[in-house]
Amino acid sequence: MKLFGKDGLTRRRFLIGGAAATAATAAAVSLAGCNDGNENDNTGEPQVIDDDSQIIDALDEYASADAAATLSATWTLPLGTLLYHTDGVWSAAMMAPESATSINTLGVLSLTSGNLITLVSSPVRGRTYDFHDVRCGNGVFAWLEVEYSTLTWVLLASSFADGTLTSDPVELDSGSADWDPPMFTAVGSTVFWQKMPSLSGDRTSEASHCYAWAVGDDDPRDVWESPGRFATQPRVSDGILTITPRVRADEGTYYGMTALNVGDGTYKQIDQLVLPVGVHPFEAVYMNSNFAFAIEASYSGSGSLGNMGTFIGREGGPYVYISREPAACPAGKGTRYIVKIRSSHYVIDTDAQTYGMIACPDRSLDYGDYPASEGTCDLFMVYATVKNDQGMPDSVTARVFAL
Repeated sequence: MKLFGKDGLTRRRFLIGGAAATAATAAAVSLAGCNDGNENDNTGEPQVIDDDSQIIDALDEYASADAAATLSATWTLPLGTLLYHTDGVWSAAMMAPESATSINTLGVLSLTSGNLITLVSSPVRGRTYDFHDVRCGNGVFAWLEVEYSTLTWVLLASSFADGTLTSDPVELDSGSADWDPPMFTAVGSTVFWQKMPSLSGDRTSEASHCYAWAVGDDDPRDVWESPGRFATQPRVSDGILTITPRVRADEGTYYGMTALNVGDGTYKQIDQLVLPVGVHPFEAVYMNSNFAFAIEASYSGSGSLGNMGTFIGREGGPYVYISREPAACPAGKGTRYIVKIRSSHYVIDTDAQTYGMIACPDRSLDYGDYPASEGTCDLFMVYATVKNDQGMPDSVTARVFAL
């Protein structure tokens, strides 16, 4: 039976590859279970892909179809609202008050009612600090405050339930200008963050660390040490934490997208994909036993995985490829992957071998329609700054799609 299509790969061939990937994942879990700790014993080989049959160009080989996503709600929010949805039915929100002299406020948006609730009206550290970032899980609310005059920062968290903070803030970490404000996420009752030395500080030779803290813990847990800066923000999907530390440091600049088991509390490595030397990923998340990752620039001499675009696959291939400039972390459910591009979102179904589109709202193209959701989700949220009839930014339109 013929397995190859016009560009080297048919749907049957990809499913064969998927079956092999499942078996390999099981082997990886078994191997990781024998390794007590998070040592890089399972570092893979750099994936330099020069075989065109290992790359499936979704926009060329897949059929166009209606996007498998149902619009379930639309809300109009105040101008300047930023949304971040990691799990459940609450999205963290950073809100800009109408007064230019006021600091931002932090809160949550309900994905079921559309209610926008203020939770933190002013920085805990005082008037010299400003809010820098915020995330919310089902059981925890976390935010970052920065004093921009000195670049001193503090990461704080409170327990959260039903749209309300249920404890006083806890300081999880802090740093001076020698340390970048951390990239972080919150899922369930746990906060994950990456502490990295600043490129211009006095600690540039120190290692970077990924930490985890759950509501009720006395101290954070040191999950992973990287001998250089992490390349992407930590993402959690389906109980798996995806980080992108430096690997093979004695051989060159290699980044290894690494999947760690969060669900059982072991943080054991269950999968890894090492990119070609020098290739810096823009986003990465582990979904449906595959890495969905984005490359923001093109790298010559690095094979197909050095091309700009979004890829779906794992070590050994094949890789589904979306040849558009990436703009955000992929999201989706099952074999459906949602990829943000400039004017819309592609919905790629690797099982049905189709692609559809979620268009942005009218009068929002200049500012873009951005996903608030990341990784696997039942509810996919996007938000866009919309202009009025005079062409001026007027409000934010938030939309929720059921997957």
